[in-house]
Amino acid sequence: MLRTSLQRRVSVMAGVFLLVSLALTLVLAQSLLHTTGENERAAQEQWGQVAGSLSAFRGNFVELHAVHQQYVLSTDPTQTPSLGRERADLVDDLAEQREVLREQAVLLGDSAVTDNLQEVFADVDAWHTVADEQARVKATGDEEGLRSALANAPASREFRNAYRDVEDVAQLIGDQRIADASEAEEDLGRFQLVQVGVAAVALLMVPTMLHLVRRWVLRPLDALSQQMLGVGRGDLQTPLGLAGPPELAAVAHSAETMRRRILDELADAVSAREALAQKQPLVAEVRDQLAAHELPTLAGWTAAAALRPAEGLLAGDWYDVLHLEDGRYAVVVADVSGHGARAGIVAIQLKRLLEAALHLAPEPDLALAMAARVFTDEAERFASCVVAVVDADSGVVRYANAGHPAPLVLRSDGGTVRLVAQLEATGPLLSWLHLDTPGAWSTGTVSLAPGSMLVVYTDGLTEARPSGTTDELGVEGVLAALAGLPELTPQALVDEALEAARRHSGGRARDDVTLVVLARGDGALPAAPRGAHAAGPGHRTG
Repeated sequence: MLRTSLQRRVSVMAGVFLLVSLALTLVLAQSLLHTTGENERAAQEQWGQVAGSLSAFRGNFVELHAVHQQYVLSTDPTQTPSLGRERADLVDDLAEQREVLREQAVLLGDSAVTDNLQEVFADVDAWHTVADEQARVKATGDEEGLRSALANAPASREFRNAYRDVEDVAQLIGDQRIADASEAEEDLGRFQLVQVGVAAVALLMVPTMLHLVRRWVLRPLDALSQQMLGVGRGDLQTPLGLAGPPELAAVAHSAETMRRRILDELADAVSAREALAQKQPLVAEVRDQLAAHELPTLAGWTAAAALRPAEGLLAGDWYDVLHLEDGRYAVVVADVSGHGARAGIVAIQLKRLLEAALHLAPEPDLALAMAARVFTDEAERFASCVVAVVDADSGVVRYANAGHPAPLVLRSDGGTVRLVAQLEATGPLLSWLHLDTPGAWSTGTVSLAPGSMLVVYTDGLTEARPSGTTDELGVEGVLAALAGLPELTPQALVDEALEAARRHSGGRARDDVTLVVLARGDGALPAAPRGAHAAGPGHRTG
C-alpha cells in the first residue's frame, strides 16, 4: 500500500512537473516569438523607411538635375525665371530629404549604409558646387562664361557619379534587408529547435525521475519492509540495515534499534520467568549485592559496561570499578562457575573479599591470593578473575589474570580496529586447589596509549555459539563485528559486542556475558557524562 501510494504520488508530481514545464516552455516560446516578430517587423519597417527616403531623394535629385539643365541651357527669357524658381524649390526639397535620410540612417545603426550615404552626400555636394557655379554665371548673362562653365558637361559627370553611388546604396539596403530577414528566419528556426529540445528533455525527465525515485526510495523502502515483515514473523536475529540515502538509512537504524529493544525486552521476560522458577526469595538481594558501583568520570577517559545473565535475573558473573585510596582505579571482572542463587552467593563473597583486599593492598596478585580464601569451603566451585589497576594520569595498567579470558587492548586506526595486546593469564583459576600456593599469581604491566581501549570480558562473549555446534564467536568474530562500526566508542563497542554474541548464538545466551570497556582519549577529551555507561534493557550496570 505504501509503495503504490508513494509511487502514485510521485507519478502525479512528475506529471504536474511535465505539464508546468511544457506550459512554461510554450508561454516563453510565444513570448519570444512575439518579441522576435515585433523586432523583425520594426527592423524591416526601418529598412523600408530608409529605402523609401533614398528613392525619394534619388527622384528629387534626378528632377533637380533635369530642371537645372533646362535652366542653364534655356534661351527663352520668359521661361528662365520660372525655371530658376523651380530649381531653387527643388534644391530646398533635396536638402530636407537629405536630412531625413541622414536621421533614418543613424536610427538604423548600419555602419555600411551610413558610410555609403556619406559618399552619396559628398557626390551631391560636388554636383552642387558645379551646378551652383553654372547657375550663378547664367544669372549674370555672361554667355562666354556660361559656355566655359558648361564645357565638357561637368554637372552631368558629377550627377552620374552621385546617381551611381545612390544606386549602390539602394542595392546595399536591399541586400541587407534580405539578409536581416533571412537571419531572423534562421533564428526562428533555431529557437523552434530549442523549444523542441526543451520539450524532449522535459519528457525524458519524467521517466528518469520515476526511475530514480524507484531506485533510491521505493526499492530500499520495499527491502526494509520485507525485513520488518521478517521481524513480525519472529525472525529477531537478522539485523536490519539499509544501503541508501542518509534519511532512509536513519529509518533503518531506528528499526534496528527497535529490533534490539525487542530482543532485550524478550530476554528480560525470559529472565524474569526463570527467576520466578528459581523460587528463591534471596535472588533480588543477591543481585543487588553484586551490582557494580557507578563508573567513574575521568577527564580524558570514557567507559561503558554491561552484564547480561544467562539464567533468570542472577548471574555468576560480576564486575566493578573501584576508586582506590592512592587515586588509581581497579577494574575487576569475575566469573564464578555455575548459575543461580548459590553461584550468586559465592560471587558476593568473592566481590567483598576482593574489594577489601584492594583497599588494603592495591596490588592485583595479592588481591587474588586473598580472594581465593572464598573457596575454602567451596571445593566444587571455582572462578576466573581479572584485576586491573589503572593509573588514569599515565595510562599504566597493572593486572593479574586468574585463568580468565585475556582482556584486549584495542585501537581504531582509520576505521580499522586493531588488536594491540592481550593480557594473558598470570596464574591459575581461583579455587581451593591453590589456597596455600605462594606466588600462585603474578602481576603484569601494560600501558594504554592515547586512543587505546581496555576491554575486559567473560567467556560468555567469545564462547557464544549456535545450539548443537562448536562454532564459537571468538575474539576474531568480535573484532569483525566491531569493524562495521562508524565510530569505535566504549558504549558502541559494548552494544555491538553483545549483539554479535546474541546473533551468533541464535538469540539465546547459554552463559553470562559481562563487558567492561575503558578508553583513553586522543588528547584532552571531555569527561564522560554521569551515566554515560548505562546500557539498554537486558544490560546490568552499577
